[in-house]
Amino acid sequence: MNKKIIFSTGGTGGHIFPAINLMKHLFSKGYKVLLVTDKRGNNFLKDYPEFKSYILKSDTPTNKNFLEKILSFIVIFYSITISIIILKKEKPNLIFGFGGYVSFPISFASKFFNVPLIIYENNMVLGRANKYLSHFSKKILVAKNMAENFPEKYKNKTYQVGSILDKNIINYSNYKINNDKKNFSILVLGGSQGAQVFGTIIPEVIKKLKNEGHVIEINQQCTREQKNQIIDFYEKNKIKNQVFEFDKNILKLISSTSLAITRCGASTTAELAHTLTPFIAVPLPNSIDNHQYLNAKYYENKDCCWLLEQNNFNTENLFNLIIEIVKNKNKLEIIRNNMKKNISRNVYNNIENEIKDFI
Repeated sequence: MNKKIIFSTGGTGGHIFPAINLMKHLFSKGYKVLLVTDKRGNNFLKDYPEFKSYILKSDTPTNKNFLEKILSFIVIFYSITISIIILKKEKPNLIFGFGGYVSFPISFASKFFNVPLIIYENNMVLGRANKYLSHFSKKILVAKNMAENFPEKYKNKTYQVGSILDKNIINYSNYKINNDKKNFSILVLGGSQGAQVFGTIIPEVIKKLKNEGHVIEINQQCTREQKNQIIDFYEKNKIKNQVFEFDKNILKLISSTSLAITRCGASTTAELAHTLTPFIAVPLPNSIDNHQYLNAKYYENKDCCWLLEQNNFNTENLFNLIIEIVKNKNKLEIIRNNMKKNISRNVYNNIENEIKDFI
């Protein structure tokens, strides 16, 4: 098979991981795949030497003064020019965009070569790059039903395919359900950048739970600046812990988790749902277009999580919520059953069906 697909994506985890997962799948099916991203995204390709990549610089004029906007447009124009050179050289059959402003230049340049563009949206609201690219994309693939947050004019070319996750997570079946009220493990996920507020409040809550007679094991993601301080706190209070900045192998962490506390990036919440891991959702309050809150609200409306907004995220509220959760075995089981009803394990087949019209 000589069909070639260019994947364009921003470099943060929520964009780059779905792109790499789909690249791996289509590569295994005989497609030629290559990636256009920024330096951050390219760093994640170190484990995949078989994938060719191009690094672009790009920018966004959003929320900038006049001079900064001018400079942003210069960078964008330059990246579109480089994208045209890439397209002339590579001659792809399809562009697959995953959002993030770095995905814009080559996706936009596809118009000049009549190369079909498909975009994928993982969140419950279209990101800003995807919102603009929706005008001339052939199809818009979405992870979940986002009808309430979606422009009516695009619905006739929008298809729900599911969350693009690592296949080990999609096919995960090693569920270890722990309904013990006194002994349990908590996993804390702060997104690819960590969450500073988690490092401030959660250790105090864990200490309070221990003082109430609970035996806690804590696996906590944190910022680099907080890591040593958090480890010292847990060691001082004799709390079993694993503290880390970032770990790509979420299955290793989930395998013994009773409850997760997490930011609400689309990939992270989908991974927890697919592994039937009950979670407390704490959306980042200043996320672009409030997408983390909308992601969390989706799962709360399906009775798949507990939503605790950051303005209510304090030691007392979090402690009381965890106590309520571990005491209610039935609720935990309801959460898991609802997760089973709201996940899709056919995402890769669904996407192959959607791209076959163009490639």
